[in-house]
Amino acid sequence: MRIRRLFPYLAVGAVLTVVALFASACDSSDDTGDTSGAETIPLVATTMQLQDFARQVGGDRVSVAGILGPSDEPHEYEPTPDDADALSSARVVIENGANLDEWLSDLQANAPDDAVRVTAVEGIALLPTEEEGFPGDPHVWHDPTLAGQMIDNIAAGLSEADPDGADIYAANADRYKAELQEMAATIEGIFAPIPVERRLLVTSHDAFGYFARAYRVTQVGTVLPSVTTETEPSAKQIQALINEIRESGVTVIFTEEAVDPRLERQVAKEAGATVNASLYADVLGEPGSEGETFIGAELANARAMAEAWSAS
Repeated sequence: MRIRRLFPYLAVGAVLTVVALFASACDSSDDTGDTSGAETIPLVATTMQLQDFARQVGGDRVSVAGILGPSDEPHEYEPTPDDADALSSARVVIENGANLDEWLSDLQANAPDDAVRVTAVEGIALLPTEEEGFPGDPHVWHDPTLAGQMIDNIAAGLSEADPDGADIYAANADRYKAELQEMAATIEGIFAPIPVERRLLVTSHDAFGYFARAYRVTQVGTVLPSVTTETEPSAKQIQALINEIRESGVTVIFTEEAVDPRLERQVAKEAGATVNASLYADVLGEPGSEGETFIGAELANARAMAEAWSAS
């Protein structure tokens, strides 16, 4: 805007005052990210999937601070002082639950007493696991229908913290759940040319049980015999997996973003298989990557699997 042309008779001091007022208005809008000028709801979410879900449901009414990033493994994460700072101003705190992010309890005391805490897997029947300390498999989001239930839990938590936005959160949740069903249909289409008996999956750890159930995939085994990436397999377990890979005709071992694939490469070498290190299991991708969003990551996983199965 050309101040001099609009106000030719204003003194310099008055001009500066006008400029300052315009700048102040612009800064206020930029700080919130909300074009309406309303204050946004500060929200903290643990996993990258939950961060994406919160943005989809909350829209311009929330500002999302994430704890985990693309290089962070949720099972092994150690909270930082920055995480504590983020929680100190949060009005909503979203965790996965099922002990995936149990380290959040070390931070919870930093959150305000009236902060709404959302456990995204609440009310969802978990796949069983024999691993000690887990009520069930926590990787619920890989089933699109169950991901929709997580979305509903997030919408309910946001509505509790911000009743005025309840209708908006409900509408956003419905829209996004429809997108998840479209994603699921696309994945079914990607897998359609692959006979069910050839959809054989070996991964780093047991993170794809819900995905396998949703899309008729058979889990042959995992290199790490657990739902976490912390448990080291025994020599006996490794040999049993190698034998299973050979007997079933598996040609590819899939490992994941944020996981060191050295052990998988050793197993693949012994079993006569190759390693594909492109799956998004517990994290999403870097900004600008195909796995930057939850839907993008799930579609990338399906394409990587279908390509490997087609070549086998």
